[in-house]
Amino acid sequence: MNSLHIKQFIYQLGIPCVGIAPGQFPAPPPPARPCPLAAGQGAERYEPERLLSPCRSIIVMLFPYYVADPPTANLSLYCRSTDYHLLIRRYLQTVEAYLHQHYPSCRTLSVADTSPLADRYLAYLAGLGFIGDNDCFIHERYGSYCFIGSILTTLPLTPDTPLHRECYHCGACRHACPGHCFDGADYDYRLCKSYLTQKKGSLSLPEIEVLRKTPLIFGCDMCQAVCPHNAEIPETPLNDFKENRIYTLSHEAIASLSNREFQRKYGNRAFAWRGKKILLRNMEYLRLPPSMPEQAHGYTQQQHADENRRTYNKRNE
Repeated sequence: MNSLHIKQFIYQLGIPCVGIAPGQFPAPPPPARPCPLAAGQGAERYEPERLLSPCRSIIVMLFPYYVADPPTANLSLYCRSTDYHLLIRRYLQTVEAYLHQHYPSCRTLSVADTSPLADRYLAYLAGLGFIGDNDCFIHERYGSYCFIGSILTTLPLTPDTPLHRECYHCGACRHACPGHCFDGADYDYRLCKSYLTQKKGSLSLPEIEVLRKTPLIFGCDMCQAVCPHNAEIPETPLNDFKENRIYTLSHEAIASLSNREFQRKYGNRAFAWRGKKILLRNMEYLRLPPSMPEQAHGYTQQQHADENRRTYNKRNE
């Protein structure tokens, strides 16, 4: 089935990149160490029919999010706008409504990042780009600063052809990575700064040292910032990702908030999904003088205890 009119409708929404992936496909070799923050593990990442049966095709869309913010930011680029999950979901729901209007008997299921499926591999199968050495999905025009949203459907749409190309293999991401995650044969998430800023609990001294190498308190953009595929890319054409931006979060802005107040104020932000304590912990690690990294582990445990007491007292006032 030809997908041209579906793609044209999606382009009219302002979404610049769309392709069709098959509903069934062979799985690539599994990663040596799948990140525990990923929603799916193992075979389920490559079996859409576990979510929608029969899944005959997948409509994959890219949502560029790059905006040239001030260099003083301490939040990763991806979480400075309203939570991308919320924004993407609105677009996907609009496309689903269009499909049901034109094909009343079809069934659909929209997914965006939180499903078990391997979003980047779906985008590759849909012919939208390729996966770089830094494990990021790369589009020819918008680089790796793209969110991925997909719609599984029972419609038998003709799939697009994957691109037969690779990144430059220049080594820039490997040299810039604070945790040297790309030094081995496979990406090793365990010292990825983005992962560490979201990992709960106290960090080990090697983990703290990685976190302190750049000023971001949530996420890490180093491997993308140095990637030549991201050189001179345009800003996102989607206004939703340009509005209501927060690029810096201060200790004073959140320390006095209860958990409920924090969620009320920042709950629609991607950096809030792990809670405020983890942000305060990261801030404390970064605030310690360079001569005190060995004290960071115990110091932050004390900060957690103090924060727990303050929260408990506030609830029981």
